[in-house]
Amino acid sequence: MKKRPIYLYILLTLSAILSSFTFIGTFFGSEKITNTSSYKGFSETVIKQIVEVTEKSLVFLHNVPHKVLVVLSILLVIAAIVFLIKQNILYANFAYIAYVLLGMVGTIYNYIGGMPLNNLYKDQAMRATAITSTRVLTIIYLVLNILFLVVVFFKMKQQQQDLTKEELQ
Repeated sequence: MKKRPIYLYILLTLSAILSSFTFIGTFFGSEKITNTSSYKGFSETVIKQIVEVTEKSLVFLHNVPHKVLVVLSILLVIAAIVFLIKQNILYANFAYIAYVLLGMVGTIYNYIGGMPLNNLYKDQAMRATAITSTRVLTIIYLVLNILFLVVVFFKMKQQQQDLTKEELQ
């Protein structure tokens, strides 16, 4: 009996959820901040800076290259799911690998394009915090993507070894 690729079901489910939220935010999200009540305790100047940076970040996340990356990622997740349903595990793995690599490209694109927005903060402490958090989040996203790649490559190697054993018997 053939083993089911549970790892791929889990990874694709998580990826489909993430891609869906990203799609909705990119294509249907607002580029304006209308409610600043969550910024209580900050001075008016700081609130204006936060709103300015956030709105410019949202404009960046709604640009054409970002939309292309989102659409491509959704297509790759759909392709991987279709291959998985058709029991073509190898192609499902390749589609998922392409999705993860595209995600890494998107992460680097967001880092490079979003980093200059942090310089809009006039307050040095806020700018340093924003730059640090951008770097930390980028590293976390890249590490997670590398982890997902390692899992898929490990499982692909394991599947290949299982096929070799079956052929020898």
